[in-house]
Amino acid sequence: MLPPLATHPLGTLVADGCGTALGLVMACMLVLGAQALLHRAWPARCVLLRGLMLALMLPGLALALLWPGLAGHGGGMGSVAQGALVAPAALWPLLRVLDAVPPGLSRTARGLDAGRLALLRLVWLPLLAGPVAGVGAFCAVMTVLCAMAAVALQ
Repeated sequence: MLPPLATHPLGTLVADGCGTALGLVMACMLVLGAQALLHRAWPARCVLLRGLMLALMLPGLALALLWPGLAGHGGGMGSVAQGALVAPAALWPLLRVLDAVPPGLSRTARGLDAGRLALLRLVWLPLLAGPVAGVGAFCAVMTVLCAMAAVALQ
């Protein structure tokens, strides 16, 4: 007997993967926006946000993989929900790095006549290259796993 994943076309797997990636990107943008807003006004709340992401990391990953079986496959919205559940695990390393950046770093670089491109190339890429690469690889693997779980449990 073939496993259910072997009988489904590749298009279904790709569609579920795209839905999962969309949910992941939307949730990440929401959390990074909240980080940016909180960091300007209340730095202590950024620590709370990072702690919340850490607390939701493992339950979110487990729920992302079990979601299609628990809630029934809800089509595209089920895949988007899976991606949103992966977001805490994806964002925690980035939030740690962003909290460790000195607050006046960009202002100092701009004061030394660094343009936007120079600021990106000389300040932000060296700081964020490792965490972004690791998070990108993790997100790609989790997107594939979530899409496979969604297709297998259809």
